Amino acid sequence: MDLKLWMIFEAVAASEDAVKGSLEDHIEKLSNEPEAEVVEETVEEIEKVENPHESLDEGFSQVAEVVVEASSFEEAIALVINYGPTYIQLESPDHYEMSLKEGQETLQNVADIMRRYAEMGVGGMLVSKTDKR
Repeated sequence: MDLKLWMIFEAVAASEDAVKGSLEDHIEKLSNEPEAEVVEETVEEIEKVENPHESLDEGFSQVAEVVVEASSFEEAIALVINYGPTYIQLESPDHYEMSLKEGQETLQNVADIMRRYAEMGVGGMLVSKTDKR
């Protein structure tokens, strides 16, 4: 595998039952990705938290730390988009060379995913850039 990624996932819900098992299931799905390998995982205990979300005064939270090796930069981008870590850090290698073809395919995959989100009503099409980023 070419790239080592350190990912943090967090599950937050109003009830402890809603959080229980969700990260383990999420990591299991990640483990089944053919172009990625989970090499390390730590799942913390569920904690009761105050104000975990704007619409939630009290809830339950669980955090998982996962190290994944991905076969390519394209796969790393797909993992981030499809599994939505709270935080991600690229740990290795120090340098990564990418061909024009890999760069093009990676960007096209991001564009395809964004288009699908827009079709599902999750997002919209960017028509013009605003002054704010």
